[in-house]
Amino acid sequence: MSNEMKQLAPFIHTEKSAPYIYLTFLAALVPCVVYAIFYYGLRAAILILFCMITFVFSDTFCMRLTRRRTGDYFDLSSLVEGLLIALMLPPDTTLLTALTAVLFASVVTKQVFGGAGSNIVNPACAGRLFIELVWPTGVQGFSYGESNSKMELLSLIVQKQPDTLPSYEHLSLLELLSGNYPSMIGTACIICLVIGGIFLTLKGTIRLYSPISYLVTIMALYPVSMLIETKSFSFDGLIIYILSSGAVFVAVFILGDLTTMPSRFASGVFAGITCGVLTLITKPFLAPVVSVLAPVIAVNFMSFVLDFFSKTLSRRKIRSREVDVS
Repeated sequence: MSNEMKQLAPFIHTEKSAPYIYLTFLAALVPCVVYAIFYYGLRAAILILFCMITFVFSDTFCMRLTRRRTGDYFDLSSLVEGLLIALMLPPDTTLLTALTAVLFASVVTKQVFGGAGSNIVNPACAGRLFIELVWPTGVQGFSYGESNSKMELLSLIVQKQPDTLPSYEHLSLLELLSGNYPSMIGTACIICLVIGGIFLTLKGTIRLYSPISYLVTIMALYPVSMLIETKSFSFDGLIIYILSSGAVFVAVFILGDLTTMPSRFASGVFAGITCGVLTLITKPFLAPVVSVLAPVIAVNFMSFVLDFFSKTLSRRKIRSREVDVS
């Protein structure tokens, strides 16, 4: 048997195990968690812990109910997905609303398909999109992180009146980069997102094909979109949209998912471009969160097909990107 055949054998695996990958995602999200707690106080900390713990309990219960083996390690994917849901919630979201998102993400989009690694769509993305569609008033609790509200906990139990988000046009570049404006608790601080993205890249636990092509597509086509929509375009509007829409968070932590996004270069780039185009097409007609998350779900359903058609390159000459051969 030749050395080439040995290298391409299906029993050779990457050194990056699932727990390692999810652990790096948790570490990459730490800056976002610190920002959320610093800016929104105790209510953000409770939301984060609640989503993570309930996601773990839900996954564990489903696995015991279906008598599936949980493996020889703790499923860190539950913690990551619960954390992602929490970071995509407004600060004044009730625990009941958060629980609805967690249960939909855990039971419907993850456990029904076989658990971690078998889900077709990103569970956190699906759970957040679900409550946005079926319970829109439950996810409109946006507020500033004033010092006198850092201990405010009543909003976790009683649904507050929906607030109208202020215009972001008056915000400075520093405010946009630091996340000093009403938004989801963990998606606004671009500095934290960039730090997390760099960390994942250095650890090799994120594929950059889709995230980069997604952001490039939005930046390239946004002027065309605005000219069609409003007959005008400003560079400041592009910067504000990129930094405040949640697109950077989606690019780093959702489109970089190794399970639900295409694994090959060509299919990953195509998926990122498609997601960016769909985001701009739906932006005038849908709520901001829906226009950002719904295209991700659509691309997730396409991932298998895209990977299948991208395998036209000869396997005899090109080594699989999923295999690390030293």
